[in-house]
Amino acid sequence: MAQKIIFTIIMLLIGCGSFSFGLISCGSVDNPQNQETQAQRSTAAQAAQTTQTAQRDSQAASASRGGVITSFLLPELSADKGIQKSLDGKSKQILNVWERLKTVNGVVNAANSEALSPTDNIMKKLSGMLSFFFSMIIFWKVLLALSGYMIFFAVIPICAIIAIITIWTYKDRKKVLRILIVSIIISLIIPFAIPAAFQISALMDNHILTKNVNTLVDSIDAKGRAAEGMRNVPAIRELSNGMIEDVTNYLVIVIFVYLVVPVLFLVSLFFFVRYFVKLILH
Repeated sequence: MAQKIIFTIIMLLIGCGSFSFGLISCGSVDNPQNQETQAQRSTAAQAAQTTQTAQRDSQAASASRGGVITSFLLPELSADKGIQKSLDGKSKQILNVWERLKTVNGVVNAANSEALSPTDNIMKKLSGMLSFFFSMIIFWKVLLALSGYMIFFAVIPICAIIAIITIWTYKDRKKVLRILIVSIIISLIIPFAIPAAFQISALMDNHILTKNVNTLVDSIDAKGRAAEGMRNVPAIRELSNGMIEDVTNYLVIVIFVYLVVPVLFLVSLFFFVRYFVKLILH
């Protein structure tokens, strides 16, 4: 009985302390609905304003996670380095590519040639995809900023409650010990899951694909500058086809690094943890 009381007090302190810390920390976070709304304002007339919004989102997310959470969960996360900086740089890069594509698309529209209609349609679709992935990057930034707070606010307290219920419900000490171990494992793994997924993406982008991405972006910039003032329809079509190829290759890299890789990592981690938990409980 004495051991049950001691373990219950410890778990209550852990759960209440974590909940209080998460509640206090959440007060310093900007309203995520405003950030999500800003993330969807990627239009031609608001490109410059959207760039400033992305910078403010990054600074707010990085600053709000300073102190204990930053040093404990994300030691590389700060206003000057880490995952948030990588996502901020990617959002600027996507906007740059999107603006260059719109420049070439404007030249295609100005040419007013039926031969360029298929090219115009493809560019509009690519423009929509770039806008979507810009919103996705901003969503990742908000999710990353809020994930740590949700761990303290919900996950750890829930694990503490489950542990307390187990202590007083089960008489089998081995069963109780196994459930306590599972609760501890979940509490340790979940806080690092989302940051780790984005860290892998950031490392791939910064250290493996940097040269390829920079080459594509430089090619897109060059084509955007070359398109300004162009009037020759065959030359516009050739340049536009090159732009479409470059932007398509760029999107393939962005999709793989910032969508496929994080999702595959989180799904794989989920199945691994589930298998490990079953192994412990049985």
